Amino acid sequence: MTLLSDPAAAPDQAVAAAPAPSARRDARTRHGARRVRRALGWLVLALAIVALWPAQFGGLTGLTVVDGRSMEPTFAGGDLVISLRQPSYAVGDVVSYRIPEGETAAGSRVIHRIVSETSVEGETRYTSRGDSNAEPDAWAFGTRDILGRAVLRVPEAGAWFAPGGSPWLLALALGSVVTLLLWGDDREPRRPEADPEDDRR
Repeated sequence: MTLLSDPAAAPDQAVAAAPAPSARRDARTRHGARRVRRALGWLVLALAIVALWPAQFGGLTGLTVVDGRSMEPTFAGGDLVISLRQPSYAVGDVVSYRIPEGETAAGSRVIHRIVSETSVEGETRYTSRGDSNAEPDAWAFGTRDILGRAVLRVPEAGAWFAPGGSPWLLALALGSVVTLLLWGDDREPRRPEADPEDDRR
């Protein structure tokens, strides 16, 4: 025996099964918000890579932990100094730089104030001095030796950073934020279960 469905009931069932217009709009809004959030997350990540890539590896940002008292009272031992690489520097700038090759302690990092500049065969050479030192440093250095100009001091924060001033902790913290932006709770909300009353209509 073949059971025939009631033709008049079919339209009602189709209407009941279709999502309401407001539900479709809400779904589109949620999907759009997720796309915007992911786009912003990738943008933040790209900017973080550019901004936090260490200056010693060709990036813009340098972190230097002050060791000693030569920059007192400007900086104290244990302070963390954030520097930014620039195309040029001037007398009066506090810079983080590496002692040039051929000098005693070559390759060591120093953070002192530029006190003079000269041009040697078309190359600018700088001399520096610690603010509490009576005499300038014994060497001259070029722009390529400078890791950046000091722009921010964080008192006594040096203990939280590895020797050498690599900004890995900042990168890790920012990376965690970006991860939350990119891979937050993207699960679709559960659809409400069908009402048993609908099956009996």
